[in-house]
Amino acid sequence: MQPESTATANESIGKRVPRGLLTRLYSYAEADRLAGVSRGTSKRWLEGYTRRDSEGTPQRIGPITPGRTVTGEGVSFSDLVEIVAIGELRNRGFSIRTVRRAVQLCQQIFRVAHPLSVLEFKSSGRDIFVKQDSVLHDVLRRKGQPAWDEVLGPFLETLDYRDSFAYRWWPLGRSAPIVVDPEYGWGFPVVVGSGVRTEILFERNSAGETIEEIAQDFGLRPDEVRSAIDYEVRLAA
Repeated sequence: MQPESTATANESIGKRVPRGLLTRLYSYAEADRLAGVSRGTSKRWLEGYTRRDSEGTPQRIGPITPGRTVTGEGVSFSDLVEIVAIGELRNRGFSIRTVRRAVQLCQQIFRVAHPLSVLEFKSSGRDIFVKQDSVLHDVLRRKGQPAWDEVLGPFLETLDYRDSFAYRWWPLGRSAPIVVDPEYGWGFPVVVGSGVRTEILFERNSAGETIEEIAQDFGLRPDEVRSAIDYEVRLAA
């Protein structure tokens, strides 16, 4: 299914995020692995943490994405989308402070808790990351254009949208038969059209089964099994 390419102004405002996108599907460790971030990152970004300042006084650091509509342990698909996007921005050299301000500005503009996962952000987010230098720290203006062109733009193209909200992610791009969809495989990566989790195929191969044997057993093509195994190897790297 191809993503919607356009959106009317404020399309996502006032719409309720589908429950399935907010269901806590992943542990923090699982979210770290899928998003490709270091251990403990998902929990810090979503729940905040406490650190001590130079004088040893405890200081509470709030979450990067405040105002989550569902509380409690674990990570939803919408949370995961934002973790991936934020992680890519961090890789581009954006500071946590700058990313935090960008996310909060997007929350105010789009009036949703997960602004990086709405279609409205895909269609007009460039204006925020490139032109809103009077509102955000100056570093955002300097890095905004390459960040959008090289990180956010390509990432958003790997998302499918339904009713203005991202509901499916193609982690290797659309040329690979791997998707992350809350409706299949409990939200873990699966082979397109089969619902077979990539980790199961990887485990079978690690146990000594050949790609051809696994493909025949699950009714998949050998190249699909190979893509799933390669993907799991990449996650483990």
